[in-house]
Amino acid sequence: MNIIVCVDNRMGTMFNHRRQSRDSVLCQRVASLVGDARLLLNAYSYELFKDFYVNIIQSEHFLSVAGKGDYCFVEGENLLPFAKKVESIILFRWNRDYPSDKKLDIDLSKGWILNHAEEFKGSSHEKITMENYVRG
Repeated sequence: MNIIVCVDNRMGTMFNHRRQSRDSVLCQRVASLVGDARLLLNAYSYELFKDFYVNIIQSEHFLSVAGKGDYCFVEGENLLPFAKKVESIILFRWNRDYPSDKKLDIDLSKGWILNHAEEFKGSSHEKITMENYVRG
């Protein structure tokens, strides 16, 4: 499975059970990235993508049912129990410091290689950085 996650400068993903931010251009970018593949996510994240016509699978156990080639949009879930299934990690960096009480729990400095990075202008953020990590 391929993980998609939005993080702040300190790898935070959520604060007080809420996402730190949202951006419609980012959602369009994710839909384009996923293409015809499956996008698995929970009910909370479904609200972000329901209007972008991607092949969405909504489940509270989406990380358990995800398979090879699937994309999973993660907001606060613990990834370590599923780390062996992860093929790539796509970070969308907000490039800001937000309060957070949930953080990405996979250390990208251990066994991961940055193979692509690009910046784009979002609807709510002047600069969003997309980074694609693959296993080293």
